[in-house]
Amino acid sequence: MFKLAFIGGSIDSIAGYPHFIASQMDKRFEVVAGAFSTQKEINKKTAEVWKIERLYHQWRELIKKEKNNVDAVVVLTPTPLHYEIILELLQENIPVICEKPLVSSLKEAETLQNIFDEKKNFLVITNNYSGYPMVRELQYKIAQKEFGDILQIRLKMPQESFLRPPKSVKYPQKWRLQDGFIPMISLDLGTHLHHLAYFLLQKEPKSVIATYNSFSQYGVVDDVNMMLQYYDDIEGNMWLSKTALGNRNGLHIEIYGTKASALWHQENPEKLECSYNNGKKVIIDRGSDIDMLANPLYSRMTPGHPAGFIESFANLYNDIANALELFKEKKEYLSQYVYGLDHACNGLKLLHKTSISHKEKKWINI
Repeated sequence: MFKLAFIGGSIDSIAGYPHFIASQMDKRFEVVAGAFSTQKEINKKTAEVWKIERLYHQWRELIKKEKNNVDAVVVLTPTPLHYEIILELLQENIPVICEKPLVSSLKEAETLQNIFDEKKNFLVITNNYSGYPMVRELQYKIAQKEFGDILQIRLKMPQESFLRPPKSVKYPQKWRLQDGFIPMISLDLGTHLHHLAYFLLQKEPKSVIATYNSFSQYGVVDDVNMMLQYYDDIEGNMWLSKTALGNRNGLHIEIYGTKASALWHQENPEKLECSYNNGKKVIIDRGSDIDMLANPLYSRMTPGHPAGFIESFANLYNDIANALELFKEKKEYLSQYVYGLDHACNGLKLLHKTSISHKEKKWINI
């Protein structure tokens, strides 16, 4: 079992508890240390609730004291703090598991690329939506050409959180209301859509045109529309919003091919709806004869008992454990499910070019 330390991810954060549960669900990891919060009381309370004995109030102290005691460090701080922490972890050759997005700018990402040594460094990003069994089934079907040639991919992630914040957490946090050249909504939500598009197509777009809007009281970009073009004539569309009332987290995937299409909604993750060119429509779930069922992780409970967000995270943590195992054995750890620095950099490059497109009001080559 691999030993983890958390930097960030306290009990009052959005990401902390899902990572804590998912990382340990299948006994691949154990969280043994943490610097969970800069607020001492919350930091202490997190350690008490989660029964973590080795608690630190400064993340640098954690790195210094734990670098020879843990197998990896999970970075769960607000996005603007990622770069400095990851830089130090890479310099200490400590494996890194980072909550998306990797960093806040393309320049920061490229700096990390320049110092990254694949023989000494391990870095993976947790884009967990591709951990859902039905999304992995969809990836398999696309690769097997069941949908024919792909014509269009449409992804959207509308939320209502800037007009109707969730009552369960303090939202929005101050750091989410500070836009850089890449607006925070693109870092927060756009990285998910870039990841899913690449995960399904295994292709990067060649050009983008985009528009930004600000509909809320906060004076930041809160609605983004992107049109994408790929080299093999696939058309793409991405919409992300935090001002779409009625959408708690409306993550939605549409794939259109010459032989069939597919629809998947994250709020109903067990169902994959496929429509074929003979007029037939099929709804696939874990009770169907699907290829992904060969992996027992995708059926921790029998069909009809929905597997959800935490389980998809746990699936990803299992994949990360397999990759970390290979890395520690000095073997290549390529995985169709685990994505690292280059993938994150490609996403930030897309979002950087998207901002240029909005500013110049034209198509921009990526």
